[in-house]
Amino acid sequence: MEWPLSNRSSASPDLTIEQVEITPCIQRQEDPTWKFARGGIPQIHGWIVTLRNASGEAGWGHILSTPIAQPDIEGMRTAIEAAVGVAHGHSALDQEGLLSALMAVCADRPSVQAGFTNAALELAARVLNLPLHALLGGAVRQSIPTTRLIPIKPPDEMASQARRLHAQGYRGLKLKLNGDGDADIARVRAVRAVVGDSVLLTVDANQAYEASNAIEVCRALKHENVTLMEQPVPAADVDGLKRVTDSGLLRIEADESIGSLAGLVRLIKMDAAHSYNLKVPYLGGLRNTLKAVHICEAAGVRCRLGAIFAPRLASSQAAHLAAVLKSVDGGAEIAESEHLLDDPFSGFDARDGHVPVLAGPGSGVRLASTPDKLNTRRQHA
Repeated sequence: MEWPLSNRSSASPDLTIEQVEITPCIQRQEDPTWKFARGGIPQIHGWIVTLRNASGEAGWGHILSTPIAQPDIEGMRTAIEAAVGVAHGHSALDQEGLLSALMAVCADRPSVQAGFTNAALELAARVLNLPLHALLGGAVRQSIPTTRLIPIKPPDEMASQARRLHAQGYRGLKLKLNGDGDADIARVRAVRAVVGDSVLLTVDANQAYEASNAIEVCRALKHENVTLMEQPVPAADVDGLKRVTDSGLLRIEADESIGSLAGLVRLIKMDAAHSYNLKVPYLGGLRNTLKAVHICEAAGVRCRLGAIFAPRLASSQAAHLAAVLKSVDGGAEIAESEHLLDDPFSGFDARDGHVPVLAGPGSGVRLASTPDKLNTRRQHA
């Protein structure tokens, strides 16, 4: 039986990727001394992917040059060049086909995959005149509570920054630690003293501890009402991660140990952590991150949307992803664009500890400026 087609438009939407542009995007930190356990991050290195259809309509994605502490610029250039070569001709809605093609040429570069697949979704949403969340399952909320990160500094400076963020309405703060147990405990105590018990405090060691020391620090931080410690041990030390988890002192969250969807499944099978920090650039894009959320939900474990260090474009895209989730556990870490300068996009700003889910089309951001293109390739049919 054929259904009537009277409501169908006579013109099919133009979703084919006909042109690819790559634009460098280097953003200064508002605080050039911003530091975490793996080093200082005075700048965020990356690229903007612009995908266009035959009519010239554009969708954008961001490629983070990872690791952010020591960007591998040349290796990323090679991967991006290969990705450009396979993107042409795909439908912007064909996420699985595009991701498969990208995996064939840059399997070890998930942030490149993320830049291209997110740009394709953005293009599809804009061509179809839909908000991005409509292509991810539909929004169940229009505002996202956010957790903000506090970099490693002396305790009094971290406390001062915590006080400022608390005054701006943030009720979730994540403190970076450096593996010096006494100093890290002092940092947490100083922050707790100024924000009181109304703030959800979590900590992130970024692999700085070995398991025994991490357990002792967890024991001390439990008395400061710290909710969670993220990635206490080196990424490869999965057994050590499980040891800290099994101590039962704090909720332990995996981050760098995840690596991929397969890595996430492996950790869940081992009961290696209580929860999982899911980051769009490191999982290959919005769709893969949504898959990771569904894996966690099916396994009955908790997860969070991890930090987005990128232009407002990527933060807004992550907000559209957060909008479709059953819960935003502990606040999504998607307001870090607030402290990055030189942003080519505008229209996405945090207010009272929340970020908006912008009205469509796409992620809702505006391209405010276009820096000079570097190694740009255009492909036409």
